Formats: sequence, structure tokens, C-alpha cells
Amino acid sequence: MKSSMQFLAMCLALATVAAPAWAGSIWSRARGRRTAIHVDDTARRTGDILTIVIDEESIIDNETNRNLDKQNSRTGSTTGTLDLANILFPVGKHIFDFPKLSLDSSAKTKFDGKATYDTTRSMEDQITVTVQDVLPNGNLVVLGMRQRSVAGDVQTMRVSGIVRPSDITFANTVQSDMVADFRISYSDGARENRFVKPGWLARLLNILNPF
Repeated sequence: MKSSMQFLAMCLALATVAAPAWAGSIWSRARGRRTAIHVDDTARRTGDILTIVIDEESIIDNETNRNLDKQNSRTGSTTGTLDLANILFPVGKHIFDFPKLSLDSSAKTKFDGKATYDTTRSMEDQITVTVQDVLPNGNLVVLGMRQRSVAGDVQTMRVSGIVRPSDITFANTVQSDMVADFRISYSDGARENRFVKPGWLARLLNILNPF
């Protein structure tokens, strides 16, 4: 009898351990939805959030050289006689000799031009976006905006793109260079922009000035 009670207690203990832990588990309460412990907390569905780590650098080095050299030369001459009197007055014949005419024309055009453009821009930041849609192949369409207002200066950043789920890390982040159709827009409404931007009259004179 004692052994039977021990066996029954052991079975109850095993059943308690093997039972699902959805109802009262700390994991389920922390996540707020039913998800297995072995599943990572990354963006997969519409409405999920994802952090994009922005590390962009663009280097442009463009140099253009143009050399144009054009030469034209024309030479023409004419000589001959014309019986003008015979044409006008058939009575008599007077032959007029026209002087020899010659024409020389030459033209030369030369143009040398050189243009050099160098620019280097880099940007490091991160922004958390929201999954707007899930494509049929599983890729995520993300969109996000962040706005900061400090002492009247408003800074706005907008980001959009398509993320492949396999590129998302366990920390629920993705590098910006792994985002397809990545678009970023950054606007700064700082007050000092009014001082570094040319006035309307200076901009108008730059348009009218051909040199």
C-alpha cells in the first residue's frame, strides 16, 4: 500500500512538471501573448517593431576633362571674261575682263574645360520602425518616423524599406545596408539655417548672372 502511494505521488509530480506552463508562467505574462520560450522576439507580423541601425557613408569623386579643338579653312577663287556689250548692245562687241576674285576664310575654335567634384558624407544613428505589411515571400515592409524638438529646433527623420527576416538579429535589429529600397529623409529646421542660406535677392542675382 505504501509503495502504491509513493508511485501515485511520483506520477502526480511528473504530470505537474510536464503540464504546459502557459497559464501562470512568468514568460507568458512578460510577453503578453502565447509564444514558446524557444522562439526569438523579432519582428515577423504586421504591427511588430524593428530597430534599424543606420551606418551610411557616401563618397563621390568625379572628375571631368574636356578638350575641344575645331579648325575650318575655306579658299575660293574665280576668273573669266564676259561679253557684256554683246549681250546689252548687239551692234558692237566689247569684252570686259572681270578681275580675279579670291576668298579665303579660316576659323578656329578651342575649348578646354575641367570640373572636379568631391564629397564625403556619413551618418550614424538608429531608429525603431513598425512593420506595415508582410509580402507574400515573407519580407517585411517597414516605415518609421522620429521627431525631436529642442529649443524650437525641429529635427525629423523618416525611414522606409523592405527587410528580409533572415537579416534580423536576435536583438531585433537590422543594418541599414541590408534594407532593400532603403529611403531616409532627414530635415533640420534649425534657426541657424536662415543665416547660412543666401537671401532671395542673392539667389535671384545668381540666376540672372550668366557667368
